[in-house]
Amino acid sequence: MQAAFSDAYTRIKKATGYAGQAELAQGIGIPQAVISDSRRRGEVRPEILLALLEQFNLDPQWVRTGEGDRHFIVSTDKVASL
Repeated sequence: MQAAFSDAYTRIKKATGYAGQAELAQGIGIPQAVISDSRRRGEVRPEILLALLEQFNLDPQWVRTGEGDRHFIVSTDKVASL
């Protein structure tokens, strides 16, 4: 699990341009302890994923796994099916 967080954290830093935990936490408006807790647990907590989606339009699946599109895309087909 630690490797999964490490890979996700690398993607997050590259996509946002933030260099470290303190800068990232301040930039996305969450406590630094949330990022530290994520690192300790080896997973990206939902609060981080939501903040990244809201502020950078980063797809949570891409953040977690590196698969799919970097940015969250809602097609008109998806909206119509709702």
